[in-house]
Parts: sequence; structure tokens; C-alpha cells
Amino acid sequence: MKIYIFRLIIAILAFFIGTTTIYFFAWDNLKNLISSPVIHSAENNSPYSVLEGTTVRVKPYNATFEIPESWLTPKVIPNEPTKNLFLSWQDLNEVNRIDRKSNGFDQEDAQVINAVLPFENCAAHFGNKAWDNGLWNDLQGRIYVTDLTPEEIAYRIENNGLSTAQSVFEEAKLTSGNHESWTKSRFEITDAPTHFILMKRLEFYYRRFDNKTVVFAYLYADNFETTIHGVLNSFKWSELQNQK
Repeated sequence: MKIYIFRLIIAILAFFIGTTTIYFFAWDNLKNLISSPVIHSAENNSPYSVLEGTTVRVKPYNATFEIPESWLTPKVIPNEPTKNLFLSWQDLNEVNRIDRKSNGFDQEDAQVINAVLPFENCAAHFGNKAWDNGLWNDLQGRIYVTDLTPEEIAYRIENNGLSTAQSVFEEAKLTSGNHESWTKSRFEITDAPTHFILMKRLEFYYRRFDNKTVVFAYLYADNFETTIHGVLNSFKWSELQNQK
């Protein structure tokens, strides 16, 4: 009888613990959903992108750039997200929700990027693996089309971006340079959240086209310079825009 009562108590406790865990998990996700506004929409005249083979076409500007063919097939990794291309308005709003996750793997990286560039100007997020994965050897990128001038972007990188990076990471240093016609700013970051120390880079490449500035933001730790430069060199600003 005593054994039966003991087992009954354990079962009841397990039920309440499990229910409480589910409740808090659901409530945390609900709060995240409520606190994440719909930024990209037709009503907001928001930018977005479409995929044409390996070509990403940025709307409404009709600008294009190329991504590696291997990125078209998401990498399935156990216990990790799989989505690596976020192009539509719905996709970009999903990125915004991921950026705001309180326990996200890339939350701090997103804080720095969003401190520099308004998310409503983001037209695509792309990478060789899923955004918010728990790995380190991946490349993540975003493209923005903004009214900010290159001088304003440089100021925001040197002030908003650097101060945010230094507050959320163990160390962050800023260097500047160029890649062909693109101005380049790089954060060299030391990230040591627990027992693992990661040296990674967050880079901004920006360039003026007509009355807009195009910005590529890249986050990586491994050797991805060839891929990054390939995407940058493939970028084409719309001839239709040039005729306006």
C-alpha cells in the first residue's frame, strides 16, 4: 500500500511539473510572438526578395545577387533548425521573432546588427546553415537597402554597433577598410558565453547606388572570405532604378 501511494505521489508531481513546463514554454513563445511586431508587409511597402535559381532578386528595387547552389538545399542537422533562406515578408518577420528570442543562439549577434541598421530595411537573410543554430562554423548574411547615407552608416557602426558589441560580448574591436568599391567595417569579436571561447567576425559592406545605400552584413567564424566576396561581386543594381 505504501509503495502504491508513493508511486501515485510521484505520478502526480510528474504531471504538475510537466504541465508547468509546457505552460511556461508556451507562455514564453506567446510573449515572444506578441512582442514582435509585423514589420514587413505590403502596407508598409517593405522590401523582400524572391529566388530565381541561384539568383536572389531584391524587390521592389529589382537588384540581384548570386548565392552558392549548395545553399538551395537546407542542411538537416539533428536537433537544429533547418531554414537558411528568409526572403518573403513572412520569412523576414520570422527572422525578427528569432532575433528577439530570449534564449536564442544568435540573439546577441542580432542585437549588434539591429543597433546599426533598421530591420525594416532588411530585404533578405541567407546562410549556408539555419539562422539561430547552435553551431559555430557557418556563414550568415543579410542585405539591406536604406535611405541612410554611407556616412550615417559609418557613424552608427562606430557608435551604436561598437557600444552594443562591447556590452554583449567579452571583447569587440572595430577595423575599417575596403573591398573593391564597397566600404568595409569589421568587428573582431570574442564570445565566451560558458566553457567555449569563439572568435568570430561581424562585417558590414556598404555602397551607394542612386539615392539608396546597399548594405551586406555577414557573421562568420570560419574561412568564408571567398564566398562573401563572390556574393558581393555578383551584386547588380537595377538598370530600371538607374533610369529613374
